[in-house]
Amino acid sequence: MARRPGSGMRWLLFSVSGRLSRRAYAWAMLFWTVVLAIPTSAAVQAAPDSPAMTTAGFGIIFTFLPAAWSVAVMSIKRLHDAGLPGVLVGVLVVPAASFFMLLIIMLWPSFKGPNRHGPAPDHPGY
Repeated sequence: MARRPGSGMRWLLFSVSGRLSRRAYAWAMLFWTVVLAIPTSAAVQAAPDSPAMTTAGFGIIFTFLPAAWSVAVMSIKRLHDAGLPGVLVGVLVVPAASFFMLLIIMLWPSFKGPNRHGPAPDHPGY
């Protein structure tokens, strides 16, 4: 069976179009947690002012930037799936509210049937 154009890991992690189910969102968030844990654990184990600490710091920077973009676009797709406006993703940058917004994004049920953002969850949009 041929893969749909625009689907795949690049669409899942970096594209803003379409909708994303709760399950796919949770798995993708777990993926980024594991990816970010690698340079973080290297930084914790490195001696202060060592080359390993510098390398781990660059690793954190270079993994955080794509992870931050990916979490933002995945959250937008998740909000689209719930029938909510994607602009609500801005709440994720408010420290006191971000935890509660992540819970809402994770737990809010999907909009049944097609909506203006796509035909079904886990598919690219129109």
